[in-house]
Parts: sequence; structure tokens; C-alpha cells
Amino acid sequence: METVNRIKKVETNTLKNEKNNIENAFEVVVIEDNHLANTVLSKALNSAINTIQSLKNIAVKFTSFQNGQDFLNYFGGKEFLKSKLIVFSDYYLEKDMNVVMILKSIKLKKADATVIVMSDSSNDRIAIDAENSGAYCFLPKNQKTPVICSELLFKMIN
Repeated sequence: METVNRIKKVETNTLKNEKNNIENAFEVVVIEDNHLANTVLSKALNSAINTIQSLKNIAVKFTSFQNGQDFLNYFGGKEFLKSKLIVFSDYYLEKDMNVVMILKSIKLKKADATVIVMSDSSNDRIAIDAENSGAYCFLPKNQKTPVICSELLFKMIN
């Protein structure tokens, strides 16, 4: 009987902490059209999110998209009251779409969103375009990118 009471207390405390952390809630989004790159980045970020949630008890929602239009459809119908939006996006998405279009939509609706742009292109103009459009930073895509993105996520949520 005593064990049941302890479990109820723990559940109640967890619920209270979750309610208190609603203001500090985060939504993390990946937009990557390459299936393998999307999977690897998503797994790395999901692992980081699980660690953050267990250490900090902060609500974090994670969503992954394989094209920009699906993200824009989702984003258009979503309300971001007090949650903070963090987006990791490839620069080049499907035909006729790149992250600059995504950034414009995000910044109109959620000006304080953080967008990290990635690309495996060697064109230096991409980084300049992304940052001029409101990106937080630009990362060249390579084998270390998922680890760097996870580290950035830790810093942003901390």
C-alpha cells in the first residue's frame, strides 16, 4: 500500500513539473529531403531530446518532414503560444523550394524561431543567403553535422 502512495506522489510531481514547464516548451523540427540524412539527423536529435527531457524535465516535441511543403502545411495550421520553435533545415528542398521560402514563412508567424540551415553545397552564397534571411547559423553538411546539431540543441534549450 505504501508503494502505491509513493508512485502516485511521483506521478503527481511529474505532472506538476510538466505543467510548470509548459512555458519553457520547445518544438524541434527537421526538414530534410534526403531520406538517409533525415533519418540520421532525426535519430541524433531524438537522442539529445530524450537526454534533455530526462535531465531537465522540459517538454520537447519533435517532428520531421521530408519536404518543405509538408512543413509549411503543418506550420500554417499550428499555433505556437509559448513554445519555442527550433528548426533544422536543408537549404535545397524539393523543386522550386529552398530554405529562404521556409524562413520567410517562419519569421512572419514566429519571429523568435531559431532556424539552423545545412547544405552539402560548396556555394558560399548559400550561407550568406540563409543568414541574411534570418537563419541562426549555417552548417556545412558532413559526417559531424548530426553531432553538431545535437550540441546546438543542448545549448539552445539550456
